[in-house]
Amino acid sequence: MTTPTVYLFAISHYCEKALFALDYFGIDHRAVPLAPGAHIQFCRNLGLDDSSLPVLVDGEFVVQGSAQIVDWALARNTAPELSLEAEADTDACREIEQRLDRIFGVHLRRYYYSEALLQQPGRVRPIFCKGLRWREQLVVRIAWGKICQAMIRGLDLGPAQGLESKQIIETELAWLDGILADGREFLVGNRLSRADLAAASLVSPLALPPEHPTYRSLTIPPGVAADLSDWRQRPSLRWTREIYRRYRSPA
Repeated sequence: MTTPTVYLFAISHYCEKALFALDYFGIDHRAVPLAPGAHIQFCRNLGLDDSSLPVLVDGEFVVQGSAQIVDWALARNTAPELSLEAEADTDACREIEQRLDRIFGVHLRRYYYSEALLQQPGRVRPIFCKGLRWREQLVVRIAWGKICQAMIRGLDLGPAQGLESKQIIETELAWLDGILADGREFLVGNRLSRADLAAASLVSPLALPPEHPTYRSLTIPPGVAADLSDWRQRPSLRWTREIYRRYRSPA
């Protein structure tokens, strides 16, 4: 049997979602960071039409996307007590996860990079180099200007875009706060579900839980840092830190 390998960006909250699921189920795996830019050819070599990460490779079997990797992990879980399928309403879990993936996760990325890559690109590079071999790090260092420009175009970054995404983030946080307003422990049902895992993983760049394998060393741009200070005591961020404390072992 081969050990599955997850190819990722260490900074990605979507990649964290996949790793969280694998770690939660105790599925042995290798996490291999890819250099930005080089990941495009890597995905092409696997026959994938999209270059998004994470990608899990298990022998000849390839799974792309965080939700799909959660599905893969669920199918291989042999401990029923660790199931991420909600007892109450699986459809509700999927709906929450899909909304987080399509709206919150996308706009959080655009919000962060609209400041970080435009104003402090040099501080972003180290986290993209984390775990890379020295030759790959050298390539990223040399090509960093072009990589930043490609990300600025591809992610539609800019001051106005960052402000728009911030407003959307606040709307989505208010939605999560509303779900949690009755003091519930989990978003759906009475046990940890994929909805909780998705929400905690995608909110983690704002909550900065100490158990996160990467964000505890993340350099936060000043504008984002000010917003994090304002948001820190929101119910959804407090809940995220509690989910990490209980279910995410320190890396």
